Parts: sequence; C-alpha cells; structure tokens
Amino acid sequence: MKKFYLMAALAFAALTMNAEITEMTCAEAAAAALELGENETGTDSVAVIGYITNTNGEISRNQQTFYMDDVKGSGLKTFQAYWANVPDPEKPLNVGDKVILKGLLLHYVSSSGSHTAEIKNGDVVVLESIEVSFDTIPVDACEAIEEGLALNHDEYTEDYFAVTGIVANQPTFNSYSQTTFNLECETATAIFKAYNCAYTDTIALGDQVLVTGKLYNYNGTIEIKNGKVEFLAAGGVVIDTIPVTVSEAVAVGEALEKGAETKDVYVITGYVDSIQSAWSESYGNISFYMTDDMAVHNYDFLAYRVKCDAETAAKIVPGTKVSVTAGIQHYYKEATDELPEKDLVETTSGGTLKLIISSAVESVEVEMPATKAIINGQLIIRNGDKVYNVLGTEL
Repeated sequence: MKKFYLMAALAFAALTMNAEITEMTCAEAAAAALELGENETGTDSVAVIGYITNTNGEISRNQQTFYMDDVKGSGLKTFQAYWANVPDPEKPLNVGDKVILKGLLLHYVSSSGSHTAEIKNGDVVVLESIEVSFDTIPVDACEAIEEGLALNHDEYTEDYFAVTGIVANQPTFNSYSQTTFNLECETATAIFKAYNCAYTDTIALGDQVLVTGKLYNYNGTIEIKNGKVEFLAAGGVVIDTIPVTVSEAVAVGEALEKGAETKDVYVITGYVDSIQSAWSESYGNISFYMTDDMAVHNYDFLAYRVKCDAETAAKIVPGTKVSVTAGIQHYYKEATDELPEKDLVETTSGGTLKLIISSAVESVEVEMPATKAIINGQLIIRNGDKVYNVLGTEL
C-alpha cells in the first residue's frame, strides 16, 4: 500500500529553491557523474529524483545505501546513494520509495576497476513511501553460511534472514551502539559474522542470540552487516584457550583456507615488532606486528585491532613482551590491477592484550666485584669476560 506525504511538494520546493541546485533524473545524473574524472567529485549541488530499486543493508549511523532508477520496479542500479542521510533513523527506506537525493555528484572507481555514479553522504527527502512488511527466513548459523556462499563476493541477498546461534568469540562494541561477533557453526568450515549490528542488550561470549538482516558475502565470509541483534539467553561459556608462540600462531593461520578463521581461542605470546596502526581512542584498539625474536623482523603475524586502554597502548613499543588472546585468521585479498595480492596471518579483531613486561629494555644484574673504568667520558663496568654500561646493558 502506498502512502503519499501531503508535504512532499513543499519538501521538494524547499530542496530545489536554491538556484545553484540542478534537478536531474537518475539517467541524467549517472551520465553527468561518469563524465567527471575518476574519483572526482562535482562542485555543483544536484537534486536527483527517482525510485529506489535496491537497498544495500540497513540504517547505520542514521545513513543508508541504496540504488535508484527512473522506472519504478525496474531493478536497475542506475544511480547510487552511498550512505545517504535518511530523514527518519527509525524507518529504513524501501524498494519502491520515490525520493529526492541532494548532494554532489561523484565518479567513483573501486580498486577492482568498476565505475559507479553516485552521491556520497547526500540528503534524502521521501516523496512517496511504500509501506512494506516482510517475512524473515529462519536459519541457524550453518544454514546461513550455506545460503551466503551461493552469493557472489560483495553481494547481498534479496531476502531477510533471522539467524540464531551462539556467540563464538568476545564481541566488540563501538560508539554507535553496534556490535561485531561470530556465531558458532559446528558443521561448516566458514565463519558467520554479525558485523556492526545494532543492539540494546549487551551481548557476551556464549549467549544465544538472533541476528536479523540481509546475508552478505564479504570475500567468502558470510555476514549480516548493519542488521539487528536480539538477546535470547545467557550462555555463561568459559573460554578454553590454547597457548602458542608467534611462529606457532603463524603455522595455525597458514594451515587455514584463505579468508578462514579459527573457532579456537589462542593466547599468542611474543614481542611487539612494530606498530601497524596507532591506538584509536574511538574504538580503544591498536594493531601491531609480533615476533618471537627481536633480531628477526619478518612481519609474518599481525595482532589486529587488539582491545586496550590508553595507558596500556602507550607501553606498546617495539620490544615489549605481550600476550594476545584471540582467534587466528588467514587474511587474504585477491590482487587487482592497482593493488598486489595481500596474504597475512593475524588475530581476529577484538582480542585482549596483556603486558608481560611493560618496558622494551630488561635490566641486567651485574655481579660484583667488577672493574670500573671511564672510556671516552662513559663509565664502563667489566665483569669477567663481559662489559656493561652504567645502565647494565651489555656492550
């Protein structure tokens, strides 16, 4: 059933009152955007009028991504509204809605070379809304993975799914009331992930939950992105962890299929080799490479987005000995014309961090008696065959 907004004409007039805003059809906007240089943004505001033909996920941070066309129900993805600002964050836009999208045209070229005509972070006015009710397809995590693997990479299902399962790793939470975690699946080798899904009750490891949304195939990992999580029952699961060195963790990851994650939780102990990504105040995490031997810098293992506070992060410098509790994944991204293949072993996001020593320099206890001397203005201590400086560092 269609509902016409009585104020639609006024809203449209207000949106297009500025003489600098050009009114366009979806086809006209797509042609104009693709005439721009690659990844170039236009300088003049436009108002694109059309029908929503495909929605790409739910509302996240008061924004939603969708495709438009001039013909209602055509299914064509003529023009994209990329993370557009929605008028009502409690009411997702639906296929069939007639909207005005205001913003600057963008000719977007992805790393794979695909070209998209779009407006990024534009504003939406709804002229005509379709009241929809949809049924969800109930599945468990394993069934959801099977359905999702039938999709092409970077493709969503048309249907909505209600996925039940047990939270299989420590969830992470962001400042937008969203959480990310994996769901347990006993019979499948792939992982089902709830990614940036809205929650009201805090979700914990071992809890039984219901995740609702469209299935999405992200490079072989099946997930619901920007869906909703409903708490069903507490689990109270105790984590069994497997202690490993960094080299052992690398071997675990390399034995996985490309893109796969472990179900087991590991405690990886080693030294910080270098910082890959500085501590994020917004998300409370840091990424760094690890090694068993500071004399060997091979960057085979990445502790990826490990949770910690600012005080702990300040002590994460090359040489600090740490343990990271997390799953292990074989991160893999196929090569494109612009970028080479990326193949890495890393922890799953959201692991926890423990300092084993808080300083990169370990003190050396010098046995006495010892011979002292001043050489080039520096105090030198000789003890047997070994020579130390005043700090106890062997020379």
